[in-house]
Amino acid sequence: MGEKIRIATEKDIEAVKAFLDKSEVSSAGVDSMIDHFIIMEDEFGSVRATLGIERVETDGLLRSLVVTSSIEQTQILTLFKSAISLAQHKEMRDLYLVTNREASVVFFTMLGFSEIEKEQISESILNAEHMKNVAKAENAIYMKTTLN
Repeated sequence: MGEKIRIATEKDIEAVKAFLDKSEVSSAGVDSMIDHFIIMEDEFGSVRATLGIERVETDGLLRSLVVTSSIEQTQILTLFKSAISLAQHKEMRDLYLVTNREASVVFFTMLGFSEIEKEQISESILNAEHMKNVAKAENAIYMKTTLN
């Protein structure tokens, strides 16, 4: 297959927003942070996966992970590694995520994330729109990794 993973550019805004909207994931803010998105596209240039990082001061919050059903786990791993590299390139200090899937914890731990309590998260991250929306779930699991 001819998948390509790259940092999104302004030319990708409409395609990324459409991809997120189709999956019923919020595309709010995509316009202003498109260069904080990693996209995977097929050989025809169609978006097959996205992963965004919402910058909050010196930290980042992973958001907008959307993948098509044909994406393999190794490709998702590559997508995440690319996002972590992007966060390092953007000189972010810590990277946070919130999930409601216990099964995802092992995967994120392999990527260097550790579970943390909500009380350990800065107010600025907690007040990020994405965090407020996702953290409403009772079974929210918070994770963090410190970038070099």
